[in-house]
Amino acid sequence: MAEVFRPRTRARLADGEVWGVPVKMHWIDAAGQDAPPAGLLADAWRVVADTLPDAMAIEGGAEGAAFCILHRGEQGIWLLMDWWAHADILCQRLARADVGATLFESVDERPLLACVWELEVIEAERLAWIEHMMRPSPNLAAWRAA
Repeated sequence: MAEVFRPRTRARLADGEVWGVPVKMHWIDAAGQDAPPAGLLADAWRVVADTLPDAMAIEGGAEGAAFCILHRGEQGIWLLMDWWAHADILCQRLARADVGATLFESVDERPLLACVWELEVIEAERLAWIEHMMRPSPNLAAWRAA
């Protein structure tokens, strides 16, 4: 049975860069905090740095733009690592940690995509990609600012 939907705190955190690729970082929190604890965010960036370069190289066709969603839910902490490839395809790697822990483990073998709160961020990123990058003169700076 589905749970009752309640909005969750959502914030855009400072951008980073991995393998020369700009990475936007988004935060969602079931507990209502505006930002993750510093240690959790640092661990998430380490996982991103360890995961994205190989994943992007294996898939190929990377467009030089990525975004991540760090989501502390009620059952776990999720890290969605997404990047654009082949002009219009969104690729993803997914990791999870237990609440209160910071050791992320890959869950790519499970058929998971995103929850309803993460889909809000993915939709906003989709719209930003269309508006700023899928045009005659792509504008990466405008995409980063969106």
